[in-house]
Amino acid sequence: MKQKNAFPPNFIHSLDSSHMMLTSLFCQQAGITFVSVHDCFWTHANTVDIMNKVCRNQFVALHSEPILEDLSLFLQEKFGYDRRDFAHDGSASDSSKMRLNNLLGKVPPKGDFDISNVLRSTFFFS
Repeated sequence: MKQKNAFPPNFIHSLDSSHMMLTSLFCQQAGITFVSVHDCFWTHANTVDIMNKVCRNQFVALHSEPILEDLSLFLQEKFGYDRRDFAHDGSASDSSKMRLNNLLGKVPPKGDFDISNVLRSTFFFS
């Protein structure tokens, strides 16, 4: 149960970390200083506007990817059952395998938020 409860926040933390790393790499390409601790990013005062733009662009790029779909496919490949693994006899074992496959294949529907709004958001990054 601990692992089940820990997965969502750890997954979100990994996305935050990916965003930080992408921002860092693109700031380096832009030739500006980038420093971070957890979710706090900073640079020199004269390059804050550049870092702000890089940060927003990388957030949009990351979250425009099919992250949950990719995770679902990975989990299905790693932990799901192939049709050859079923006895096809209506057993409890087959039922459990089918439930797991169905669970791993479920991805919540996306809402109608336009991720590109982040590029113009006043308070996305401050």
